[in-house]
Amino acid sequence: MAREVVDGLIVEAKPAWVLPFQILIGKVRAQGQSGSFEWFICGETPTDYLASSIATTPRDAAKNFAMKWQLAAERFKQRAEQNPTPSNSEPQQENPGKQLIDHAEALYGLVEDDRLWLQDS
Repeated sequence: MAREVVDGLIVEAKPAWVLPFQILIGKVRAQGQSGSFEWFICGETPTDYLASSIATTPRDAAKNFAMKWQLAAERFKQRAEQNPTPSNSEPQQENPGKQLIDHAEALYGLVEDDRLWLQDS
């Protein structure tokens, strides 16, 4: 289900943390809107967003993205168990739940590495 994260034709976006050429965590909001913003993540991860009320720092946001993806992967797993595909079906793409788990674990590994977050202290 799609959701408009930011209303308006013009938005303000600001990088908050970058792992060069791999991951960008930033803030986005409608132009002129003061105070509230949304965290976003993009790069070699799923592109996703969180409300600013969920995290106060980019590191907290990364941790919450990882948890969000773990929960989504669990929902994929439960749906697959409830609706198994027939064994004679065509080969399917890699399990999206497995992909989310891989991204979540990799991101959480980065969250745990204090050397990457010195600017966040």
